[in-house]
Amino acid sequence: MTRVGGFQTRPCQPRPGITRVFSPILLYVICATIPAFGQDIPFDRSAWRNYTYVNDVMGLAVVEDTLWVATTGGLVRLTANALDAQTKLTNADGLGDIDLRFVSIDSTRRIWTGGVQGRLSRRLRDDSWDIGNFEISGARIPLNAAAPGPDDFLWIASNVGVHKFDMRRNGGEIKETYTRLGAWPASNPVRDVLVTGGSLWVVGPAGLARADIHDQFLLDPTHWRTWVDISGLNTLASFEGLIFAGGTGGLYVYADTMTSPPDTAWTRVGLNGISVSDLFATDDTLWIATSRGLAFFTGGRSENPPALGSPSVSLTSVARTSDGSLWMGMLQDGIWRLRQNQWTALRFDGPMDKDFGDIEIGHDRTIWCVHPIKGADYLDPDSNRWVGLPFYNVGPSAPGTSVAVAPNGDVWFGAWGSGAYRVNPADPLHDYTRYDTANSSLMWVKDPVGVNNYIVVRDVAIDPQGRVWFANAAADSGRVLAYYDPTGDGACWGSFGSADGLSSDNPAVLLALERELLIGFGNIGLIDMTFSSALCNGPNPVKPPIHLAKKTTDDGLPSNDVRAILLDRADSLWVGTTVGLVRWAADIRRFLNVPLPADAGLSINALAADALNTVWVGTDRGMVMIPSGGKPVYFSPENSGLVGSSVHKIAVDERTGDVWIATGSGLSRLAAGVPIAESLEDILAYPNPLELETGVENRVRFNAPFGSRIYIFTVAGEPVADFDATAGWNGSNSGGNFVASGVYLFVVRGPSRDTGHGKIAVIRRR
Repeated sequence: MTRVGGFQTRPCQPRPGITRVFSPILLYVICATIPAFGQDIPFDRSAWRNYTYVNDVMGLAVVEDTLWVATTGGLVRLTANALDAQTKLTNADGLGDIDLRFVSIDSTRRIWTGGVQGRLSRRLRDDSWDIGNFEISGARIPLNAAAPGPDDFLWIASNVGVHKFDMRRNGGEIKETYTRLGAWPASNPVRDVLVTGGSLWVVGPAGLARADIHDQFLLDPTHWRTWVDISGLNTLASFEGLIFAGGTGGLYVYADTMTSPPDTAWTRVGLNGISVSDLFATDDTLWIATSRGLAFFTGGRSENPPALGSPSVSLTSVARTSDGSLWMGMLQDGIWRLRQNQWTALRFDGPMDKDFGDIEIGHDRTIWCVHPIKGADYLDPDSNRWVGLPFYNVGPSAPGTSVAVAPNGDVWFGAWGSGAYRVNPADPLHDYTRYDTANSSLMWVKDPVGVNNYIVVRDVAIDPQGRVWFANAAADSGRVLAYYDPTGDGACWGSFGSADGLSSDNPAVLLALERELLIGFGNIGLIDMTFSSALCNGPNPVKPPIHLAKKTTDDGLPSNDVRAILLDRADSLWVGTTVGLVRWAADIRRFLNVPLPADAGLSINALAADALNTVWVGTDRGMVMIPSGGKPVYFSPENSGLVGSSVHKIAVDERTGDVWIATGSGLSRLAAGVPIAESLEDILAYPNPLELETGVENRVRFNAPFGSRIYIFTVAGEPVADFDATAGWNGSNSGGNFVASGVYLFVVRGPSRDTGHGKIAVIRRR
């Protein structure tokens, strides 16, 4: 036996001394049992909540009246007799993966699930999860299916073969991995696995394979029998003593005829040319999920779909619960249930797509969202339900790009192709206006090739006065910056462009200040545009004098492709590019590199600062928290509840302390702290007590208004330290030495000179 790992309660790191080499190298990495995340992550799973798209159903499994649904956005648990009793589970709840491909039940009714990220999750009796990684040479192996066998083994189908997994030994470990199956090409994907009658059956794009489940020499490819004349197979089932397989060519059985005993040939028995994705056997019927709906096989015949009046839709999976209900899963539309000859469609509540391109928090705490392909929607904070905006015109040629909220509450959307939209949040489904070249200064793209009014808005930003700015990319006549100004005697539209010195037609991101606009371009760096007079004369635009200051790699930018801009609470300028993060150093008039943890990568997509001036950085590989005066902390879907590794936008709700993170896999909410105190008498110090340990950097934070100062005293009134509230206190005195254990007093003085006070307990272990 080759031991390569197991389910253990420990950090997600390779376990030393237990990796064995075979061809190819397979490492089963031990990961932490949830609820605890990584050792250095400051928030446990209770601080996270994820919102994912769970209507792409990939697999179904049943335990009596409970239906488990594997989706591309996590796992859903559904009670057959109470459809509203739904539980949606993601990595914030302990799953190792959310882009799932299967859910399986073993002989002890334990739930197993896995998917694209190559992480196998096993549900424990207390509803927590064990997690293990499947890797080859550091690359994850997508998992496709699992089936229990005798002797406590779970057989797992993956993109490189099939794995024999011991569910009990050492808490769970891989015994062997088979990547060479007879005449199959080496390391070919296996889509499904079936254990029955002492035989192991597998199917995949290369065909079918069979082996004796008790054979001790399955690493030898000659011990596998394979069929390669039938390709593109997806699923297996045992029904009435026969083996059935389904794939792109229809339904096949392991027999020339329907008589017993069968010979060694595979024969197509129905659904010619109709793709079969899943099979589910009951006592007298083999149910078949196909590309045209539900079919069944019984009494020696198959019926082409639709069966029993089922919807003629492309199905992914089929199952039946103990109450007799038949369930069908599909892509994009959730599941259907057949009960008492009545079909019922059930779409799970949630966002309209998993990919979040941009988010913004409204004045009433509504979360406004843009999905690059599917459109726009919002999360109602009162009902906690999602509502789509059907008028927002997006698609493959016109993806959604951006959203911003004006001081008056209006919500502005930008789109790639269809211009911009203004939405009244009081009646968002009906009170909206679309803006294009006919009713605004937005300009269509250069050389439209017969497509009139095709307008690219890459970003929308709104300044404190309520002026709305649009990054109008590739605009004709060089008009790459449009604006709407409602602040004067009459609202007006206007624009700036090449004639004003903006030399690139590729604006990517905007930051709007009082009379200043920072423009990040995809090719020429950063331009700081300032203006000193009004933009409108009544309803007519004017051209005020402007000043342009350009910053490029010559000024310390790591790249001229700018993706994110932030002016933090201390008026420090941060710029994120495709190859790193920098911060402007005013004393030397140059950008300086901001080092991030290596795992975070260098492609910076999002920047935000909370009320305590903690800076949140979104990258292609996760998120980094940079506390004011503290060390960066890296978050990923593996060490935290962050739902996706590709972070597109971050927004902070100062009223609650929540950080909202838009990713390519869903939306995460992190309860990162407490809201800013409304009164200095309500100031909190946290964590309290402060524990001082050798080699550990701990720091007390205060939810004081920005610009406050903290003074620390002993109980006898002796001064200990004073500092800006955003920096927090690391337990040292003004001389830099750590204080003794005991109780200390703090006084906070706000920016308006009002004061508050409290106590901090210090426990010194160093």
